[in-house]
Amino acid sequence: MASNTDSGSWRVKITCLPASITPEQLAELVNISRSRINIPTIQTKDIYFAWIHNFQDEHEAKYFVHRNSNLVISGLPIMCKAHEPKEDKPNHRFRLPQEVTDTNRTTDHRLPQNQHQNTKKPYHQHQATRTPTPDDEPERELCLFANKGKCHSDDDECKYRHSRCRNFSSCSQSNCLLAHAPKSAAPKTCLNGIRCLNADCPFQHPDGWNDCANGVKCTNYDCICSHPPRRPAKCRYENSCKNNKYKFLHPNRSTHNVHAPAEKETAKIIELSDAAHNFLKFFGEKILDNIRKEQGIKEANFNDGKLQLSGKSSSIRNIESSLENTLHQQNVTIPNNLWIYLQLLAKASLWQKFLQKYHVGYSFIQTAANADQVEDDQEEEEEEDADWDDSKSDVSNAPSHVSAIAGNDQKRLNPNQKFVKVTICSDSKDLLSKATNELRSYSLFTTSWILTQNEIAFILNQAQKGKPSQGAITFHKQTTQTKSYLISTVRSIQNSITSIFVVYKAGVWRVRVRGFQLYVNKAVSKIKTHLNDAVETEVQIPISRAMAMFLRTKGSSDIQKLERGNSVKIAIVSKKRRQDVNDEQDDDKNCLKITGSNSRIDSGKMSVENFLESLSEQEKHFDCDSWDASKAINQIILERVKKIQDSHDYEAVGLIKFYTTIERRETSPKVTVSVVGINEEAADSVVQQCQDTVEGYVIWKPSADEYSKIVKALFVKNSPPLDEFRQQWDTGIRLDRDKSTITITARSKMIADDIKEALLGLGDEQKSLVTRVSEFIPIPPNIRRFVNQAISSLLDEAKSQKIFLESKNSNGLKLHGTSDKVTELKQKINVIIDDIKQKLIISRSQLSSAESDLMQANQYELAKRIERKTNTVIWIAETDKTGTVVNANETDMNSTIIAVVNTRGQTIVVKKGDITKATNVDAIVNAANGQLYHAGGIDKVIADAAGPALDQECKQLIAKNDGLPIAPGKAVKTTAGNLPFKCVIHAIGPQYTNGNQQERPLLFFSVLSSLRLAEDEGYRSIALPAISSHTYGFPLADCTNIIVRAVKQFFADYPQSKIKKVILLDMDDAACNSFAREVIIDHRDALVDDDTIMNYKLSPLTAKWCWLNDDGEKIYDENHTRQIEAAFQHGLKSSTISILVLPADNLKSGTIVNYSIHFLPHLKTSLASNPSSLNGRLVCGHQMRENTGFTRQIIRYPIVSKIQSTPVAYSPKPLDTYISEMVTTKKDWNITGISSAAVKQAELEIRKAIDLATITEPFSVNLNKDLDDHKREIVQIAKQQQIQVDFQRESSEQLSMILKGLKANVLEAKLKIALYAQDILKVKVDNDDELRMPKEWGDQKEVCKLVEINRNDPLFTRIENRMKETLNSVKIDKIERVQHIRMWNHYAFRRRELKKELCSIPDKEIEMELFHGTRTTLASEVYNGEYGFDMTYSTSGMWGIGTYFARNASYSCGSYAHQLPDGKRQVFLAQVLTGDVYDCKSDSTLRRPPKKNEAKSGLRYNSVSGDTGGSKVYIVYENRVAYPTYLITFT
Repeated sequence: MASNTDSGSWRVKITCLPASITPEQLAELVNISRSRINIPTIQTKDIYFAWIHNFQDEHEAKYFVHRNSNLVISGLPIMCKAHEPKEDKPNHRFRLPQEVTDTNRTTDHRLPQNQHQNTKKPYHQHQATRTPTPDDEPERELCLFANKGKCHSDDDECKYRHSRCRNFSSCSQSNCLLAHAPKSAAPKTCLNGIRCLNADCPFQHPDGWNDCANGVKCTNYDCICSHPPRRPAKCRYENSCKNNKYKFLHPNRSTHNVHAPAEKETAKIIELSDAAHNFLKFFGEKILDNIRKEQGIKEANFNDGKLQLSGKSSSIRNIESSLENTLHQQNVTIPNNLWIYLQLLAKASLWQKFLQKYHVGYSFIQTAANADQVEDDQEEEEEEDADWDDSKSDVSNAPSHVSAIAGNDQKRLNPNQKFVKVTICSDSKDLLSKATNELRSYSLFTTSWILTQNEIAFILNQAQKGKPSQGAITFHKQTTQTKSYLISTVRSIQNSITSIFVVYKAGVWRVRVRGFQLYVNKAVSKIKTHLNDAVETEVQIPISRAMAMFLRTKGSSDIQKLERGNSVKIAIVSKKRRQDVNDEQDDDKNCLKITGSNSRIDSGKMSVENFLESLSEQEKHFDCDSWDASKAINQIILERVKKIQDSHDYEAVGLIKFYTTIERRETSPKVTVSVVGINEEAADSVVQQCQDTVEGYVIWKPSADEYSKIVKALFVKNSPPLDEFRQQWDTGIRLDRDKSTITITARSKMIADDIKEALLGLGDEQKSLVTRVSEFIPIPPNIRRFVNQAISSLLDEAKSQKIFLESKNSNGLKLHGTSDKVTELKQKINVIIDDIKQKLIISRSQLSSAESDLMQANQYELAKRIERKTNTVIWIAETDKTGTVVNANETDMNSTIIAVVNTRGQTIVVKKGDITKATNVDAIVNAANGQLYHAGGIDKVIADAAGPALDQECKQLIAKNDGLPIAPGKAVKTTAGNLPFKCVIHAIGPQYTNGNQQERPLLFFSVLSSLRLAEDEGYRSIALPAISSHTYGFPLADCTNIIVRAVKQFFADYPQSKIKKVILLDMDDAACNSFAREVIIDHRDALVDDDTIMNYKLSPLTAKWCWLNDDGEKIYDENHTRQIEAAFQHGLKSSTISILVLPADNLKSGTIVNYSIHFLPHLKTSLASNPSSLNGRLVCGHQMRENTGFTRQIIRYPIVSKIQSTPVAYSPKPLDTYISEMVTTKKDWNITGISSAAVKQAELEIRKAIDLATITEPFSVNLNKDLDDHKREIVQIAKQQQIQVDFQRESSEQLSMILKGLKANVLEAKLKIALYAQDILKVKVDNDDELRMPKEWGDQKEVCKLVEINRNDPLFTRIENRMKETLNSVKIDKIERVQHIRMWNHYAFRRRELKKELCSIPDKEIEMELFHGTRTTLASEVYNGEYGFDMTYSTSGMWGIGTYFARNASYSCGSYAHQLPDGKRQVFLAQVLTGDVYDCKSDSTLRRPPKKNEAKSGLRYNSVSGDTGGSKVYIVYENRVAYPTYLITFT
C-alpha cells in the first residue's frame, strides 16, 4: 500500500482547520479514508492545516476541492487547494484496502441544497448501488461532467460514476450534477398532447397540461386540472341547487356525488428552489396563509426550505400548480467582487435594502470566469486577497447588529471564482423585472491614490494614540493600522458603504476604495479632506539675520497674530553652517519654518510672505577711509544698534556685516548695515543714525601749533580735562601723539565740526567755554504729522544756529547744541505741541480683517495716501503709530474658525486655543477618566490651572460613588478653583480599543450628559474639547463627528435650552479643522443610517478592583475593572490561569503603557477552601508594567448588588437645520485730525477706497454632481479669502455663484475655485507610476543607499557626455545613483502638484537636470538629510538666499565642487523643479521668487534664473523641489 505521504500523486491541502481536529474526525467530515490524511506536527502560528494524499489525477483532486469548497468545520469555513505531484516520483494510484472501505460512503451530501430541486427523494437515494467484492475498487466518485451528457464516455468506460437522474430526459435543473440524456437526444412527445389524461405519462406535453391524479373520481368543484369525460359535470345551479340526488358537482358540496368514493387524505412535501424558499420565508406570509385556508388542506408547515402539506391530493396538486404560476424567478450573473461587496463586506445592509425594496427572495451559485478576465484581475486580487477574508475590517459604516435576510447566504465565498449567478424570486412580475434591471445595473467603482510620507507618518502616529508605545513594526502591521484608521475616518459618513484596501509596494503606499460610485466619492472626499486638515506639513522661508533679529525682538506680536489668523505655527530657525566660520562673524543661517495642515499651509505661507514684504528691509553701504576706520565705526554702530534693539522707542533693528580677510582684499573699505523696520520710516530712522555715525567719525590732523595748544589745554592745564570735554559733547575723542591726529567719534558730521571748532577754541584764552546740552522732546505718534508741519520753520532756524536734530526717532525729537539755544527751541516746540493736543479730534472706525489688510498692504500705502490727502493720521487702534501692539487682551488668545446657528439662535462655534483661557463662557468640559485622576493631556492642564480645590472635590465624588470609578458616558461637575468659570464639568469619555466596545455611544452620551448637566445648572455657554481623541486614541474624524452630533442632538432635545452657545475648543489644529468641517454638515439623516451611537448597555459592576500605589490604593477605571473581573471569574471556572494585558494610563505622564495582570497561582484552591474570603478585601495577585517589570499588588472588593431601576428609553428628536455664520473679525482704526472736517473727509476717503476695491462678480464652474459637497468646499475657500459667496439657481451643467469682496481676494478665490473644479472634473486619473520608486531601484528596503552606475551603462555615457560639453578634460572616477525613498516620495509629490499648478501651460518644461556643487559640505549630508538640498544652509548670493544650480558643469565643477582628501572632487547632477522661471539680473535682496501679477493675484514664479560665470544658473527658494539624483566623483 502506498504511503499516505506519497508526493508522487496529486494531493490537496486543507487550511483554516480548528487546531483540535483529529485525522479521524476530518476523515468522517470529508468522507475519505483515515489513511489518506496527514496532519503535520509542526504548524504555522495562525493557520492549522492538513494534507489529503493519493488522488489519481488532477480531475479527481480538483473535484474533491469543488465538493468541499462550502464545508464549515467548527464555525470555520475551510480552504482547499489542489497540488500537482512532484516530478521526481512516480504517480501511484492509491487503492483502499478492504478493511478501510467505507461502504456507506456518499459523495453528494456536500452539494448545495439547490442542485437538484425537482426530486422528491434525497439525492443519495438516486445513486446506483451494488454489492462490493474483495477485488473491487472503492466506489467511484460522481462524474463532474455527467451533467446534461457532457461526458462523452459511457458509464462503464468512464473512470467516474454516472448516476442517472430520475428526470433523465426532462430535468430542467441547470445545476443538477446527475447524468442526463445527451443534449442531442430530445424527449419524445405525447401523441395525446394536452388532452392526455394519464397523470403518470412519461412523455412531453404542451404548456398548460396538468392532469388530475384522481381522474374520473375527482369531486373537487374548483379543480383546474384535466379530467376524463366520465367525470361528473358542474351543476349550473351551483349552491342554489336543492336536488340532493343530482349527480353534478356543486361548490362546497362535493359529497353530493354519492357514487364517487371519498377522496383519501395524503401528505406531500413540496420541494422549493432556494430562491422561492427565501421569498416565502421573508415575504410569503400572505401566500402561506392562503394555502392554510385552502379547502382540502388540513395542515401546512414551512420548514427547512420545504412546504409540508397534508390533505386531499387534488388540493395539494392545486397548490403545487398555483405556486408554479405565482412564484416567478429570474437569473442575474454578477461579478464575484460585487456580490462580496453587497453580501459580506457590507454585512448584507445593501443587499437587505435591495431585498426589502422589491420584496424578493434570492439564492446564488458561483460560476467560473474565463481565462482572460482571471488574468486581467490577477494583480488586483493578489493585493486584496487578504482583505476579502476580513469581511469586517474592510467595511466602512457597516452596522454591527444587522440580521441577514438569507437562506444560504452564509456559504463560504471563493475569491477565485469570478462570477455569481443570483436567482431572485417574487410573486410580482413587475417588481421582479425592476429588481432584475437594477441588479444588472449595479457596478463597482474603484479609485486609488498614493499617500504621502507625511500622511503615512501621521496615520501611524494616530494609530498609536491610546496605546502603549511600540518598537519597529512590520510593513504588514503598518498596512493594517493604516487601513483601520481610514475605515474609522469614513465611518461617520451617512449611508456610505465602501471597501478600503491599503498596499505597500515599490516604496509607495497605495489606497484603493471600492464600492458604488456615490459612496466611493463620499469616502474619498472624506479621507482626503480629513488628511488635508489633519496632516501637518512644513515650508521654510529663508530670511536674513537682520530679519530674524527683528522678528524675535520687535515682531513677536505680529508672528502670534499670523499664527492665530492662519492656524499655523511659525518658528524662527537658525542653523550653524556646516563648516567652521570666522571668529568675527556669527554666520548662522536663518529661516521661518511654517508648520500647519495641508489645507492651511499655502494660505499661511502667503500671509507670512506678504507680511515680510510689508516690512522695510534695507542694506546700506558707507565708504570709509580704511578698514581700520571701518572696524572702529562698526564697534560704535554695534553699540548704538544694540541700544536701539533693546529700546521700545524704535520699531527697527540694525545688524553690522563683518567682512572676512578675503572679502577685504576684494573690495574697498566700507561699513555695511542691514536694517529691518516695521515700516520705511522706522527703518530710515536707524539708517540715518548709522549714516550720521559714519559721517561723524573724523580723523582730524590740525596744524602742529593747533595740536600743541589743544594738548596743552586738555592735558597740562586740564581746562577742561579730556573726560569732562568728552562728557560735555557726549562723544569720543582720542589723540594720537605719534601722528599728531585727533579721532572724533561724533553723532554727526555737524557735531564733529562743532567739536573741531571747540577744540581750536581751547587754546584761545579769550574765548569762554560754551555749555552744550542734549534735550529730547517726546511727540505722540498720532500728532507727529501735525507737529512736523507746525515746527518746520523752527527746525530750519535751528539748523542755521548749529543745533543738531535727530528727527528720525519715531517717538520724538532730540536736540543737540548750546544750552541757551536748545532750551529756547524746546520751549517753542512744546507750546506748539500743547496747542495741537487741545485741537485734536479722534474718531474710531471699524473695518473687517480683509479691509484692514487692504489698509495695511504695502507698508500702509493706502492709509498714507489718505493721510496726505486729508492731513490726518490713520492707524489701527491695537497698535500705535509705529506698529507697536498696545492694550492687547493677552488672555483672549483663542481665534474663531467658524460658527453655525439654528433657527432658534442656538450657536455652535469652533475655536482654536487654550480652553483654560476661554472667555465669555460659564463652564468648561474636561476630558476626564473614570477615576478622576489628572495625569496628562487637557485633564492635567485644567487641574493644574484650577488648583487643589478641584482635585479635592474629585476625590469626594469618588468617595460618594462608593469608591467606584465614574462610568463612561457619564459626567460630573466640580468647582473651577482658580479658573474664571462657574464650574468644570468632567466628561468620562471611553478609551478607544477597536470600535466594537461601545466606544461610539459612550462618547456620544458623555457629551450629552455634560450638556444636560450644564442645562440643569442654568448656564448659558459652555466650551468643550475633542474628548477622548488625544490620550485615549479615539479616531479624530469619528470623534468630532460624534461630538458635533451630540451637541446638535442636545439642542434638538432642548429647544428652549438656557444654553445658547456651545464652543468646540481645542489646541490641536487637526481637531479644530475636523470640527470646522463637521459642524457645517447636515446630520439630520444620520440617525436613520447610524443609530448605533444612540444606545448602549453596561451591566452593573460586581466588584471593585484596585492596585496598591505608594500613597495608597488606586482604583481601576470601569472598563479595566470589567476586564479584570471577567478574567478572575474565568480563572475560577477553568483549570488554567490566563494573563490579562491592559493598556492603561500610567497616571503620571498621561501616556498609555501595557500592564499585565497576574493572579496568584493557588488562588483558585485557596478560594475553594475558604469561599467567604470573596466577601471582603482580597489580594488576588499583582500588575506588572511590561516595559519596566515593576509590580504592584491588585486587590478585589465585592460590591453589594443594588436594585437597578429600569432605564427610560431614549427617543432622540429630529435635528435642526444649521446655517453658517460669517465670522468677521472687526478691527478698530483711529482717525486723528485737528479739525472735524479733516476727520470726516478721511472717513469718507477710507470708505470710498474700500468700495472701489470691492467687486461683485458672477462666476460658474462645471460641477453638476454632489453639489452639496462642492458648495461646502467653495464656502471654505470663500471664508479663507474673506469674501462672500451666494449660490445661484442650479443648472443642469454648471454651479453658478456670485462672489463679493475685495478685488484681490475675489480674484484669488476664483483661481482657487477653478483649480478645485479642475481637480474634480479631471478625467485622466493621476499617473501614480510617477510617484513610485524608479524601476531601476528594484525592491529596495533601505531608506537610502548609493548604487554605482556601470561604465558600460548608456546612462554613464550620457552623464559623461553632459559634463564634457563644458569640461572637455574631465575624467569621471565613478557615478553613483542616490536612492533615498522618503526624499524621492516628497519630491515626486511636489512634482505632481507643480504639474497641476501649471496645467494651463501644458508644454511648459517644469523639470530640469542641473549641476550643484556643495563646496565644503560633505555630499553625505545632502543625500542622507531629510530635505536633501536644505534651504536652511543656503547663503546669500547674487540672486539672494536660495539654492543655486547650474546648467553647465564647468560652473559647478570649479570652485563649488567638494574636494575629497585624496584630491578627487564631487558634484551632484540633480533633478530640479524649476517650473515657471523668472529670468532677471542679479538681485541679492531676493528671498523668494517675485509675484507674477500682483494686480490680479498673489501667485509667484517657481524659480529665478540668471547668467553668471559663463552659465545659466537657476535658483529655488524652498525645500523638496530638487532631488540629488546622481553623485559624480571626478578629477
